[in-house]
Amino acid sequence: MAWQPVMAIDEARAWLAEILSGTDRLRVEAIDGGRVVCAAGPDGLERRIDGALSGPAMFWAIDLAGFVAVNVLVGPAPAMALANSSISFLEPAEPGVLRVAAEVVNIASRSAVVDARATDHRGRLVAMATLHFALPSRAARAATLAAQTGTERAQAGA
Repeated sequence: MAWQPVMAIDEARAWLAEILSGTDRLRVEAIDGGRVVCAAGPDGLERRIDGALSGPAMFWAIDLAGFVAVNVLVGPAPAMALANSSISFLEPAEPGVLRVAAEVVNIASRSAVVDARATDHRGRLVAMATLHFALPSRAARAATLAAQTGTERAQAGA
Protein backbone atom coordinates (compact mmCIF):
# COMPACT_ATOMS: atom_id res chain seq x y z
CA MET A 1 0.00 0.00 0.00
CA ALA A 2 1.24 3.52 -0.78
CA TRP A 3 1.52 5.42 2.48
CA GLN A 4 1.78 9.18 2.63
CA PRO A 5 4.14 10.41 5.37
CA VAL A 6 2.98 13.31 7.53
CA MET A 7 6.58 14.12 8.50
CA ALA A 8 9.38 15.07 6.13
CA ILE A 9 12.87 13.78 6.88
CA ASP A 10 13.97 17.01 8.62
CA GLU A 11 10.83 16.97 10.79
CA ALA A 12 11.42 13.30 11.66
CA ARG A 13 15.02 14.05 12.62
CA ALA A 14 13.98 17.01 14.81
CA TRP A 15 11.22 14.96 16.47
CA LEU A 16 13.62 12.07 17.14
CA ALA A 17 16.15 14.48 18.67
CA GLU A 18 13.42 15.70 21.06
CA ILE A 19 12.48 12.24 22.32
CA LEU A 20 15.84 10.46 22.25
CA SER A 21 18.83 11.42 24.32
CA GLY A 22 22.05 11.39 22.34
CA THR A 23 20.87 12.32 18.85
CA ASP A 24 23.77 10.45 17.29
CA ARG A 25 22.55 7.08 18.66
CA LEU A 26 19.96 6.63 15.90
CA ARG A 27 19.86 8.69 12.72
CA VAL A 28 17.06 8.86 10.15
CA GLU A 29 18.70 8.45 6.75
CA ALA A 30 15.72 8.15 4.40
CA ILE A 31 11.93 8.19 4.24
CA ASP A 32 10.11 6.68 1.29
CA GLY A 33 6.36 6.35 1.89
CA GLY A 34 5.95 3.82 4.69
CA ARG A 35 9.63 2.81 4.63
CA VAL A 36 12.22 4.44 6.88
CA VAL A 37 15.94 3.74 6.91
CA CYS A 38 17.80 4.49 10.13
CA ALA A 39 21.42 4.02 11.14
CA ALA A 40 22.72 3.34 14.64
CA GLY A 41 26.25 3.35 15.97
CA PRO A 42 28.98 2.61 15.89
CA ASP A 43 29.21 4.37 19.27
CA GLY A 44 26.51 3.57 21.80
CA LEU A 45 25.84 0.02 20.58
CA GLU A 46 26.80 -2.57 23.16
CA ARG A 47 28.97 -5.49 22.12
CA ARG A 48 29.15 -9.10 23.13
CA ILE A 49 32.27 -10.50 24.73
CA ASP A 50 33.46 -11.71 21.29
CA GLY A 51 33.16 -8.16 19.88
CA ALA A 52 30.00 -8.63 17.79
CA LEU A 53 27.05 -6.29 18.36
CA SER A 54 24.80 -7.60 21.12
CA GLY A 55 21.29 -8.87 20.44
CA PRO A 56 19.71 -6.30 22.76
CA ALA A 57 21.56 -3.47 20.95
CA MET A 58 20.29 -4.70 17.59
CA PHE A 59 16.75 -5.10 18.94
CA TRP A 60 16.87 -1.55 20.36
CA ALA A 61 17.73 -0.14 16.94
CA ILE A 62 15.09 -2.26 15.17
CA ASP A 63 12.37 -1.36 17.69
CA LEU A 64 13.17 2.34 17.50
CA ALA A 65 13.34 2.36 13.68
CA GLY A 66 9.89 0.72 13.60
CA PHE A 67 8.62 3.32 16.08
CA VAL A 68 9.95 6.09 13.81
CA ALA A 69 8.39 4.50 10.70
CA VAL A 70 4.92 4.46 12.25
CA ASN A 71 5.22 7.98 13.67
CA VAL A 72 6.31 9.32 10.28
CA LEU A 73 2.96 8.10 8.91
CA VAL A 74 0.53 8.86 11.75
CA GLY A 75 2.23 11.88 13.33
CA PRO A 76 3.89 12.02 16.73
CA ALA A 77 2.31 9.40 18.99
CA PRO A 78 4.56 9.12 22.04
CA ALA A 79 1.96 6.93 23.81
CA MET A 80 2.43 4.24 21.15
CA ALA A 81 3.78 0.98 22.60
CA LEU A 82 5.35 -2.16 21.23
CA ALA A 83 2.72 -4.83 21.86
CA ASN A 84 4.37 -7.84 20.25
CA SER A 85 7.51 -8.64 18.32
CA SER A 86 9.34 -11.50 16.71
CA ILE A 87 13.01 -11.21 15.83
CA SER A 88 15.44 -13.58 14.17
CA PHE A 89 19.15 -12.96 14.59
CA LEU A 90 20.68 -14.41 11.43
CA GLU A 91 24.40 -13.98 12.00
CA PRO A 92 26.74 -11.98 14.23
CA ALA A 93 26.90 -8.29 13.35
CA GLU A 94 30.42 -6.93 13.18
CA PRO A 95 31.02 -3.71 15.12
CA GLY A 96 30.20 -0.62 13.09
CA VAL A 97 27.13 1.11 11.81
CA LEU A 98 23.94 -0.94 11.97
CA ARG A 99 21.43 0.04 9.28
CA VAL A 100 17.74 -0.75 9.77
CA ALA A 101 15.09 -0.56 7.05
CA ALA A 102 11.64 -0.53 8.69
CA GLU A 103 8.55 -0.74 6.52
CA VAL A 104 4.99 -0.27 7.76
CA VAL A 105 2.93 -3.08 6.25
CA ASN A 106 -0.41 -2.33 7.95
CA ILE A 107 -2.03 0.46 9.92
CA ALA A 108 -5.40 0.00 11.57
CA SER A 109 -7.26 2.34 13.90
CA ARG A 110 -5.43 1.10 17.01
CA SER A 111 -2.41 -0.85 15.73
CA ALA A 112 0.43 -0.88 13.21
CA VAL A 113 2.59 -3.71 11.92
CA VAL A 114 6.18 -3.13 10.78
CA ASP A 115 8.60 -5.42 8.97
CA ALA A 116 12.25 -4.57 9.70
CA ARG A 117 15.61 -5.77 8.42
CA ALA A 118 18.99 -4.91 9.90
CA THR A 119 22.29 -5.00 8.05
CA ASP A 120 25.76 -4.50 9.45
CA HIS A 121 28.45 -2.21 8.03
CA ARG A 122 29.37 -4.92 5.49
CA GLY A 123 25.81 -4.86 4.13
CA ARG A 124 25.06 -8.37 5.42
CA LEU A 125 21.55 -9.10 6.68
CA VAL A 126 22.01 -9.80 10.40
CA ALA A 127 18.45 -9.65 11.77
CA MET A 128 14.81 -9.59 10.66
CA ALA A 129 11.80 -8.65 12.79
CA THR A 130 8.08 -8.13 12.77
CA LEU A 131 6.88 -5.47 15.20
CA HIS A 132 3.26 -4.91 16.25
CA PHE A 133 2.60 -1.52 17.84
CA ALA A 134 -0.49 -0.54 19.83
CA LEU A 135 -1.58 2.98 18.90
CA PRO A 136 -3.52 5.53 20.89
CA SER A 137 -6.97 6.30 19.48
CA ARG A 138 -7.18 8.53 16.43
CA ALA A 139 -8.81 11.21 18.58
CA ALA A 140 -5.89 11.14 21.02
CA ARG A 141 -3.39 11.29 18.13
CA ALA A 142 -5.25 14.24 16.59
CA ALA A 143 -5.27 16.06 19.96
CA THR A 144 -1.52 15.49 20.35
CA LEU A 145 -0.87 16.81 16.84
CA ALA A 146 -3.13 19.85 17.42
CA ALA A 147 -1.41 20.63 20.73
CA GLN A 148 1.99 20.33 19.10
CA THR A 149 0.95 22.59 16.19
CA GLY A 150 -0.38 25.17 18.65
CA THR A 151 2.89 25.11 20.62
CA GLU A 152 4.92 25.55 17.43
CA ARG A 153 2.75 28.50 16.36
CA ALA A 154 3.11 30.10 19.79
CA GLN A 155 6.90 29.68 19.67
CA ALA A 156 7.05 31.14 16.15
CA GLY A 157 5.11 34.21 17.29
CA ALA A 158 7.31 34.77 20.36
